[in-house]
Amino acid sequence: MQAEQIYPSIPAIANTDQSALAFAHQSGVNAVWLDALSQVVSRLTQFGETTVPVELNEALQELAQLQYVELESHDAGALAATLLGQPALLTNYFWSVWVPRYLLSCGLKVAVTPHLTSSVDEAHHCTVVFRIPGSRETAREFLTDLATQYPGCTPEIVAIQAGDALCPKEAGSNA
Repeated sequence: MQAEQIYPSIPAIANTDQSALAFAHQSGVNAVWLDALSQVVSRLTQFGETTVPVELNEALQELAQLQYVELESHDAGALAATLLGQPALLTNYFWSVWVPRYLLSCGLKVAVTPHLTSSVDEAHHCTVVFRIPGSRETAREFLTDLATQYPGCTPEIVAIQAGDALCPKEAGSNA
């Protein structure tokens, strides 16, 4: 069995028949419930607010605790949900963190890669620190895998610093 079949990587913007929801359904997970949650996230990102069945309250509490959304009791059996931040932050968190973790709790291991929209001329830079135990080969494999996680985009690693650069300097040293 190929690794892709055991541990698929699904783009968040995949067609319906190739989506994480379809994968869940094909694997025997209640995709109707998961689809209801994805519809809530979709409406929040599109309209900034929506009405949510109270049955989804527990699942949405994490998003509320992280301050992506605000939940208020509305009518009997419903909640009012309001988007608090940028729509892209909510959708990327939902598809790249929440959905894979939920599927893992159901016994399915899957990665959902976020949909990153940007023009060709636009570049985003960020500094990320990873502590990678093991050999340089292990670190190389990790970074190679990381660079391939965004299909359709061409992320590049522009600098690598190995060693103990982040460890506190010894007392009395100048730097």
